[in-house]
Amino acid sequence: MQLSTKYSFAFLCMPKCASTSVETAIKELCKISFSGKPRIKHLNAQVFSEKILPICQSLSGSDRKIESFCLMRDPLEWVKSWYCYRARNQLKNPCHPNHNNYTGNISYNDFIKAYISKGKKRSFSKIKTQYDFLKLGNGQIGVDHIFPLDRINLVEKFLSEKTKTVITIPKVNISPKKPIILEQGLEEELRQYLAKDISIYEFIKQQESFNRSLHADELFTILSSLPPKPLTKLSCL
Repeated sequence: MQLSTKYSFAFLCMPKCASTSVETAIKELCKISFSGKPRIKHLNAQVFSEKILPICQSLSGSDRKIESFCLMRDPLEWVKSWYCYRARNQLKNPCHPNHNNYTGNISYNDFIKAYISKGKKRSFSKIKTQYDFLKLGNGQIGVDHIFPLDRINLVEKFLSEKTKTVITIPKVNISPKKPIILEQGLEEELRQYLAKDISIYEFIKQQESFNRSLHADELFTILSSLPPKPLTKLSCL
């Protein structure tokens, strides 16, 4: 999480969504930085809204609202990126502290089966959703602006307007794409499991971005109409 009281914005780092690239572009502008361990770097909307924002807003010495923003990725691609990330060679070493998260020895289909299954989760499949990151306790979206990952230009425009200078976001820490095929029936189960993520993503793609002051009620109505997240029995891997 990166925050500038001077320019009144806060960047919430959604995992696997080019957070390093955005941080590189704004790090000199932000005097408040939460980095290091993932639990600190990737503070979600609820923690930010309840614990961080009130303090920073009161100490900013300004009446300007600190606006939060983040990026969101195509939900199916987002889950795939987690599988690839946890298949990296470092985790293959049994001595690595996160070796239990290693996915290099299982298929993507088995990874998805574990991810969407009910019951006790395997360590490598303990991944929440992007909606879990974005929501508040009441289910409402808790971020002021959400931009689709493939529209980095909109983030640059937002930051440039905020700072009254030209902000360019570099491409850094980009993982190579790997061809991965998911069974057709299993893909449909995954889509059902990620129904809220997909609805949010389709909404912001249609609107170009999400603006909480304009779209909060409309999007909440859409999310509220969706059935509960389906769960399947945990299959042996």
